[in-house]
Amino acid sequence: MNKGIILILLGYISWGLFPLYWALLKHVPATEVLAHRMLWSVPVLVIFVILIKSWRHSFVIAFKSKRELGWLLLTAMLITINWGVYIIAVSLDRVVEASMGYFLTPLLHILGGFLIFKEKIGRIKQLAVLFATLGVFYYIKSVDTFPWVGLVLGFSFASYGILRKIIKTPAVPGLLIETLWLIPLSLGYVFYIENNHTAIFLNTNTGLTDFWLILAGIVTVVPLVLFTTGARLLTMTTTGILFFITPTIQFLVGAMVFHESVNTSQLIGFMGIWIGLGLYVYSLFLQHKP
Repeated sequence: MNKGIILILLGYISWGLFPLYWALLKHVPATEVLAHRMLWSVPVLVIFVILIKSWRHSFVIAFKSKRELGWLLLTAMLITINWGVYIIAVSLDRVVEASMGYFLTPLLHILGGFLIFKEKIGRIKQLAVLFATLGVFYYIKSVDTFPWVGLVLGFSFASYGILRKIIKTPAVPGLLIETLWLIPLSLGYVFYIENNHTAIFLNTNTGLTDFWLILAGIVTVVPLVLFTTGARLLTMTTTGILFFITPTIQFLVGAMVFHESVNTSQLIGFMGIWIGLGLYVYSLFLQHKP
């Protein structure tokens, strides 16, 4: 269990620090960053899938199943939206707002479980969703610009997670198939901007930007591998509770490192979400209490 906690913490902390990495690429158009993130993830994913027998086996089974391939095409679209909007969030200095989306994710999972899987929601979880909803509406009311970044991130990531419950393929081999679905689009876009002389990649003097773009593959895949490996050694309750480390770090990075403004009204909105999360965590403890 200690090994699992260490692995999953490393994954969650890495995701939480993502804004610092994407900030290094703020001068590169988000679409180009996204295309390279997909392209350079493939070789890293291939190495992991080849090295780990169970993932290799799962990949082969999924690749032969039209049903799995169809679902993974749908999740590929969702993860593309999520990745792209997050890169945009960093470039627009809206990291605090982005963290709101990830704070909402587990609460949206509750709602999805009720609507799609017909799961029963206890009173405490109902209260959790209610507080989070009120918090979001207050947040929307308190800002001048509609917080589409946070809402798109929250709903796209939650939808991705819900669909992943339907799909049998594990996270890492599944992500490999998702990125393979998107390779033609990514390659086509990279060739297009290169031919139009608008590409940043391989057209900088220092080469440092090229290095950061290539590194995007490792930055994307390694935290997922850490999370997947750690989650197998822990209970769902522990995994779910520890997840809140990620948006907390993102919030702190946005507010304290990037100095994004957070006024009292926004904090009140966040407090509604945080109260909802507190109730959610409490319900998990009650659910798994011996």
